[in-house]
Amino acid sequence: MLKKNLRRETIYGIAVSFRTAIIKAKQNQKFDRKDRMSNFPSGCCDDECDLLAFYLYDGFQINAKQVNGVYRDDNCYNTRNHVWLIVNDLIIDITADQFPTLIKHVNGIYVGTDGMFYKHLEDIKFQNNYNIKESLRLWNDYQIILKYID
Repeated sequence: MLKKNLRRETIYGIAVSFRTAIIKAKQNQKFDRKDRMSNFPSGCCDDECDLLAFYLYDGFQINAKQVNGVYRDDNCYNTRNHVWLIVNDLIIDITADQFPTLIKHVNGIYVGTDGMFYKHLEDIKFQNNYNIKESLRLWNDYQIILKYID
């Protein structure tokens, strides 16, 4: 649940801080090159969601759900899976720049309720986030990211 006094702008600020930390860690080559986070924002939206959801809960007591969907258009080669977080009706996506012409985002981040792109995705599934403490790789990634959060 989103705390009553927590505003979209607050969530956006948290998302900016987390994404910026990932980018700094990537630029400093802190992620193993075999780790999907080394390709951020491409191909790691599921890992990023698990990491961000843990951060939201651990640091701010905000429970987020993970949402998975499939993007399809007229070209079958453009079919792609995508993962984002949702808190109440607020969409949180810090890898929105994977779809630059389809999602209105600022610096790769979309936080809002009117995301038309997300409504067009197919095979939508809601699920709980993975407990990153059960994965040494994700836990190590999380520790790396925390070092870069201002």
